[in-house]
Amino acid sequence: MDIMRFGDMLREARTTAGLTQAELGDGVYSTHFVSLLERGLRQPTPDMVQHFAVRLGMDAATLNWWVEQPAADDQPGLTTAMFAANYARDMHDNALAACEAEHAAGIAYEQRNAPVWWDMSMLQAQSLISLRRLDEAETVLLTMDRSSLMAATPELRSIVQGRLSTIARSSGRLAEAVDLAHRSVEFAAGLPNHAPARLQAAFILIAALSVKGELDEAWDVATSLDITDGTSPAPSLLIARGAWAIGNVAFRRGDPEVGEKYYALAGDLLLPQADLQTWTEFHGASASYRLLAGFVDDSVRASIANAELGLQIVGTEVQRLELALAQAKLAVLTVDLDTAERLLKGLIDQRHLLHFEAETELEECLGLYYAARESPKQAAHHLSTAARLHSEAGADEKARELMDQVRGLSG
Repeated sequence: MDIMRFGDMLREARTTAGLTQAELGDGVYSTHFVSLLERGLRQPTPDMVQHFAVRLGMDAATLNWWVEQPAADDQPGLTTAMFAANYARDMHDNALAACEAEHAAGIAYEQRNAPVWWDMSMLQAQSLISLRRLDEAETVLLTMDRSSLMAATPELRSIVQGRLSTIARSSGRLAEAVDLAHRSVEFAAGLPNHAPARLQAAFILIAALSVKGELDEAWDVATSLDITDGTSPAPSLLIARGAWAIGNVAFRRGDPEVGEKYYALAGDLLLPQADLQTWTEFHGASASYRLLAGFVDDSVRASIANAELGLQIVGTEVQRLELALAQAKLAVLTVDLDTAERLLKGLIDQRHLLHFEAETELEECLGLYYAARESPKQAAHHLSTAARLHSEAGADEKARELMDQVRGLSG
């Protein structure tokens, strides 16, 4: 009698339950990955087993009985799993990359292969962040931080704290984001001045402070970095990201000339043929920050056009929404209200995908839109909502600025 394997059992249970592969994955595991599992080309991790058991209404122990455990010395199996995860990443398939990386990390953990476990767990976390599945990414990172396999080096500790800070910032937990970013900087303090982990920690701290409204401290951190003298041994992409982060602070501080200087440095170093993803992100972000400062010139339009071009090839749905938000704000500021209305309606329908900064910017943009439509009550409602979101996140100064605008509308 043939022995039923996990994939056979999963397919049979799914069919009996009347679920499609997409319904079984439920947005957590891609249809392609479920297919690989059912064909016996992948074995599930314990978290996967638990997920499928819940979806199928089965006891997890029953499903787990059929899982074929990898051999302790199955190096070819681990190599294949790593290749699949990295290939999915290179194809910009974040959903599949998250699944494949989880699978590879599980094998590496069983083999006590710390370097591969680290790389694959970090790839899983980053893929989940790109998918806006922030709670899951946070769980992966916290598990890494507490695992006995985690090498307690300052660099690795700094990287994990930095990623956790980014998640907290995106979730609107700004005080926590600043604290985590400070911890990331502290862990990296003993590294050389131009060590990538040390610079990256500083950039994350700058971003956290900036979003929270602590612009003077953000600027102090920014100006302490030595990245513009042409002698830095740091990789050019990292210098570009640093210049980008510093430019963002300059625009928030109301110093567009300095902001343009740093954006120019970032633009010179970021080339689409070298890293199209980062080039696209930069142009989308630079348009948003210029608009934040009230700019509606050709530099904004050029940045939007470049971001649109990049997003035809790479990018996530969230990035496309963020660019649509920049386009909507440009339309409001140039009094193209019909275009603004069309873009804003689409954004409202998908606002659940937006991170904290984009969500508050959407409310502010709606406030500006209704003010331009001479609907002060609706404008005040959206600006008040933006103020509340900022206040709840700990950005009190920004909340006060918005409430001043609300009072101006009432007056």
